[in-house]
Amino acid sequence: MWVRVMSFSFWIVLSIAMIVLSSHRNSARSIQGFHVHIDENYPQMISKDSVDNMLKLVFKDSTSKQKSEIHLKRLELQLAQNDLIKKTEAFLTLDDVLHIKVLPRIPVARVKGKSEFYLDSEGRHIPLSPTHDWEVPTIVNDPDVDRYEALSVLSIAIAQDGFLASHIGDIQDHGDEMSMHVIDQNYQIKIKSVDDIQSKFKKYKAFYAVATDQGMIGDYREVALDYSNQIICKRNTL
Repeated sequence: MWVRVMSFSFWIVLSIAMIVLSSHRNSARSIQGFHVHIDENYPQMISKDSVDNMLKLVFKDSTSKQKSEIHLKRLELQLAQNDLIKKTEAFLTLDDVLHIKVLPRIPVARVKGKSEFYLDSEGRHIPLSPTHDWEVPTIVNDPDVDRYEALSVLSIAIAQDGFLASHIGDIQDHGDEMSMHVIDQNYQIKIKSVDDIQSKFKKYKAFYAVATDQGMIGDYREVALDYSNQIICKRNTL
């Protein structure tokens, strides 16, 4: 009886020791390389070479770091500090290759004032990309930071509508109001708030269709969208 118990215990201890030894050997193995994947569904704001260089700076030596020394979550946070990167996902494969999936930040508007940069959907600053020039609505003055979010909302509404994207040109922010240049027309669209922006643009498109059909679209110099259930226009003066 005791012989069987001792034999069973021996095999348990041996199994645990083998698992511990295998785990130790695995963690002591070195990373054999990096594989960077930039999601193709996102604008290619940053190149694979740039991410490779960032990894080399993090590790100092791209092939000598032991797996036990790599903290994947910390690495993801370090890479995401780059202003062109929204998020990264890091994982190791059985062949000891470190895979990095990169989700670049998405520009929705471009500011062309004294300085030039993009805004993302949350109104946050994105520097210009060295590898990609993204076509988005353009703001041609220098808005205050607290106006970035509203300008992003306006820009998204324009870019997502085929008619508006080809109809509206440059945007300017005036602090309490935004104005939009209308391509091939002599008037500006003005709006104070981006609340219910889809409904406001829907009313504008209906107005534009009627005014064009009646041959009156050239009579206006300003079209305001902030009034309830109506479009307020200012006519050109004689």
